[in-house]
Amino acid sequence: MTANDRFPQSLLQNPINVRKDYFYRKTIGHPRLEEAKQNALSLIDPSAYPDIMIVTGPTGVGKTTLAMKIQDQLLERNMERMQSDKSHLPVIRVDAIPPEKEMKFDWSDFYTRILQAFSEPCISQKQLFEDEIYLEQPISPVYGKNSLAALRRAVEKTMRMRGTRTLIIDEANHLLMVDPKHLRRQFEIIKSLSQKCNVTIILIGTYDLLQILEQSAQLVRRGLVVHMARYDDYIPADKKAFGSALLTFQRHMPFKIEPDLLKHLNVFYLKSAGCIGILKKWLNIAVREGLNSDLDTIDLDFILQYAHSNKSIQTVLNEAFIGESKLKDIDFRELRLMLKLHHDNLGKITTQDSDVNIPPESDLVQEALPKLPPDKKSVKGQVGKRKPKRDPTEMNYGLF
Repeated sequence: MTANDRFPQSLLQNPINVRKDYFYRKTIGHPRLEEAKQNALSLIDPSAYPDIMIVTGPTGVGKTTLAMKIQDQLLERNMERMQSDKSHLPVIRVDAIPPEKEMKFDWSDFYTRILQAFSEPCISQKQLFEDEIYLEQPISPVYGKNSLAALRRAVEKTMRMRGTRTLIIDEANHLLMVDPKHLRRQFEIIKSLSQKCNVTIILIGTYDLLQILEQSAQLVRRGLVVHMARYDDYIPADKKAFGSALLTFQRHMPFKIEPDLLKHLNVFYLKSAGCIGILKKWLNIAVREGLNSDLDTIDLDFILQYAHSNKSIQTVLNEAFIGESKLKDIDFRELRLMLKLHHDNLGKITTQDSDVNIPPESDLVQEALPKLPPDKKSVKGQVGKRKPKRDPTEMNYGLF
């Protein structure tokens, strides 16, 4: 960041609303953001088989900003083709909306939002028609206008026709706000959408998304993980990067006198849990209220009025610690020990099986046969059983 990286002084001549909007829309590139963006982009290969990517991190780390950056970069990569083919849209981004009731995710709403992102016309008129017969009749009443199946088919067809190769789902952790027994089904639907549309799906959300990888080995194989971590001020490089981000925000606060925030770096770090998204949202409120009060500048005491409580920050940190521990890999020795224990247990089972006395085959056959009653009297008079006697072997014809 250069010394001239400040807001334009002419901005001070504009109305308060313009100045507030300037700071609200201000985003910055910082090491955690750039690292996560490059990692995600490097895993997107248009020529490879479509995959599902999980981009995760703590609340307020800047994941939504990351989603926008990834989308912008992919659009820039494909700009030449988009100019020659006006229908081509290589990437779209949608939000997953949490269920309002009954812990049941609304897939109809989700597919509708995807079609809206494409500016698809007549969304409410989508129907399923028979492919073989060109009649304007739905296959059945179940597949009537705007049904779930019709919307899903419309999404698949639109993605293929528009050449879309990447679908970014922000707040994707809302997909998991369902009954636990339906959790795996949610991922299977996403996986199916990826395969049918031949797109890489990027799920962006909190550490809750890691539950997907706990469902089965197949889901682990299909999922790629990019971690956007918070800044840790016990790491010198992280502390420096966080301070640089704070200084950038300070220099873009549209006040007559620039606030001095950097000298309170420790306070801003603690009250944001090292998350740039939390810091920016907090400063947005402080700048807005400072401009509304027609102040020439703002100080720490004024800004602290709009900070999260220490208890709230504790909750954010606890969730971050749990997520970070889930992402921490295990040592090779643990894998070797796991395999050894499994092998040893198999050996014990085999040895135990070899010590079992197996009776002769004739005994097994005898045991399999039904046991007859002890004497013949017991079968006398049983329904459906004839008395033993010789049947005639020829027929006698009478002469008339």
